[in-house]
Amino acid sequence: MTEDIQRVLPDENSLTELLEKIYIEKGWDFRSYKKSSLIRRIAIRLDANHISSYQDYSFLLDSDHSEYDRLFSVLTIKVSEFFREPRVFSLLKNATLSRLAGRDGLRAWSCGCAYGNEAYSIAILLAECLGLEKLRNAKIYATDIDNDALDIARAAVFHNDSMLNVSDIQRERYFFGFNGAYKVRYDTRDSVRFGSLNIVKHPPISKIDILFCRNLLIYFEKGLQMTVLRKLDYA
Repeated sequence: MTEDIQRVLPDENSLTELLEKIYIEKGWDFRSYKKSSLIRRIAIRLDANHISSYQDYSFLLDSDHSEYDRLFSVLTIKVSEFFREPRVFSLLKNATLSRLAGRDGLRAWSCGCAYGNEAYSIAILLAECLGLEKLRNAKIYATDIDNDALDIARAAVFHNDSMLNVSDIQRERYFFGFNGAYKVRYDTRDSVRFGSLNIVKHPPISKIDILFCRNLLIYFEKGLQMTVLRKLDYA
């Protein structure tokens, strides 16, 4: 019972010390993330290792550096599917057709792209609105802080559970079957440029026409939210 309470309500100083340790050792700065979210995510690794305190977990990190990567994976929450919340993409389609259809060399950015579903959704939408020829001249940037997620995104292989909002026509036109899954066709994949970027630490990409940054700010405390919003506004 005591251990369960400690995991749900950890000492604030011990959490601060753990986050400081992660920053010093790995350069990952979660110090201005919402504490309630961090506590829940770190608890996953505590339970997985049958550990009841942050101090013991700190000792584990010292003895097993691969645990840092497992911790990073749970701290960087990735929820992704094609055309997530379809109304958003319907609004983008209308805006693209009415305001951006005549523009050449469009620049779009998926900030916090996770496994790439969002970036490829943007590519498909632009192909449908503008045609493949203009898509070739467009630049779609997709960035994340998780290099493992970026590798998955570059592979562009997706299972059926992430394809629920993709129509049959879109599956036929923009994907091909691949080992029981779906792989994005090359003419669509080539329009997306994946790269590592930490929006908290790094400068933003500039001169962006279409910018997606979804379900990221909710994990930041207010001061960090404002810092990131200023960067997105500049972009």
